[in-house]
Amino acid sequence: MLEVQLIGNLGQDPEARYTAEGALVVSFPVAATRRWTDRDGQKHEETTWVDVTTWGGLAEVCHQHLTKGRQVFVRGRPEVRAFTRKNGELGAALRVTAEEVIFLGGKPGEKGVQAEAAGEAAPTSADDIPF
Repeated sequence: MLEVQLIGNLGQDPEARYTAEGALVVSFPVAATRRWTDRDGQKHEETTWVDVTTWGGLAEVCHQHLTKGRQVFVRGRPEVRAFTRKNGELGAALRVTAEEVIFLGGKPGEKGVQAEAAGEAAPTSADDIPF
C-alpha cells in the first residue's frame, strides 16, 4: 500500500462536481511548503502543489467547510500524472485521493474538524475519474 500525508493550505475554494452516476466529487489544490535553514544559516522555502480529490461523504464535508487559505492535513493515495505543456515540455502533477482530511488552523475558537472516507469507495482506475 502506498500512502501520503501532507499539511498545507488550500490554494482556492473547493470545486464540486457530480459523476454521471450522481456521485459527488470535490477537488482542491493544497500548497505544502517545506522550510529549512542550510549550514550557512540561509533560510530556504520550497512549495509543492498537490491536487486533492475527495468522494462521497468526505467530499460533502470538505465542500461545506473548506475555503481558500484554510490549513488542512490530508492522508490518502498518491498518483503522479505526466503531461505535456503547450510549449512541448514534459511535466508531472501529484494528485492525492483523500481517505482522511483534518481541518487545521481555523478561526480563533474554532475547533478542528476531522473527516474520513468511512468506507466510501473511490474509483480505482483513471477511467473512473470524471475529469
